[in-house]
Amino acid sequence: MRKTVLALSVVASTLILSSNVDAHFLGHSSVDGKEIRWGTAKGTTGWTTARNHSISVWNTMGTIKIAGDTTSTVEDLSFKDVDRSDVTWSGSHSPQTGADVISYNDYYFYDFTSSQRKHTALHEMGHALGLDHHGLAGNVLRSGFYNYEVLGSHDKSDYRTLWGY
Repeated sequence: MRKTVLALSVVASTLILSSNVDAHFLGHSSVDGKEIRWGTAKGTTGWTTARNHSISVWNTMGTIKIAGDTTSTVEDLSFKDVDRSDVTWSGSHSPQTGADVISYNDYYFYDFTSSQRKHTALHEMGHALGLDHHGLAGNVLRSGFYNYEVLGSHDKSDYRTLWGY
């Protein structure tokens, strides 16, 4: 009986661990070609430090270029601020016709530390890049209120699996 319980525990642990290390993709993204062009067609944000941090960090991955929109490019992503006390999210990425939208929720952002705002911005930009949630600590795509300011190893692995090096 003990061997059966131990064997079942090992199998269950293996399934749980393997499900946490699989790749996590949304099936959609704001990427157009090999870039995301962002602008103000659908709103603006006052949280530019957090936004710019997220763009800078994700750009270090090298494959997908995240840059401001110009008169000769199509805007793929807008950033806007909302004030929503009726929701539990601090940031949201919404695929839409035309430019997608990342919303930062002032209701939470005003009380957040700089690190928490940067984490949220990194997390939402990860969704714009097509990455989905996972439960691995130390990674920005872990859902919840955290303060990671850099990408974790699983964030990088998912990005590379989806977009290459």
